[in-house]
Amino acid sequence: MKRILVPTDFSDNAYNALYYATRLFKNESCLFYILHTSEVEAPILTSIIDNSYSDQQISREPHEKLMETFHSIVRDTEDFDHTFETISGTNKLLETIEETVKDKGVDLIVMGTKGATGAKGFFIGSNTSNIIQRIKCCPVLAVPDEFNFEDCAAVSFSDQNSR
Repeated sequence: MKRILVPTDFSDNAYNALYYATRLFKNESCLFYILHTSEVEAPILTSIIDNSYSDQQISREPHEKLMETFHSIVRDTEDFDHTFETISGTNKLLETIEETVKDKGVDLIVMGTKGATGAKGFFIGSNTSNIIQRIKCCPVLAVPDEFNFEDCAAVSFSDQNSR
């Protein structure tokens, strides 16, 4: 079974990358890890947030969005032999990805190329670029913004878990 990590910032582009990956491996048994991490620094956070929000409300929003993503992709892939797990964290994205790749035996990372900010003029977003440059133990597939899936003959990469 292939283990595929798909980080999300809940943007349309991140969901498109997840959707693309499920289509790319539609004929294979896969376990998809949907990862969201929110790096939170408490002193900064408390100074910019309206005090009417509790810590519980702040942490609940990403969890709810992660569950929405989970339910959407399960619905969109009900005919495939895919399993999905969500991972939520509060560390830096790169650290969380490195740890998850190692702990879960991830075979492939799939990311969108444009994040929630949608900065014009950048082909690859800064998070995707950093992951491509810094993660050496696992291949990274970058899915361009609004790229539509087209069937291909085959995709092959070394399955680290079958060794």
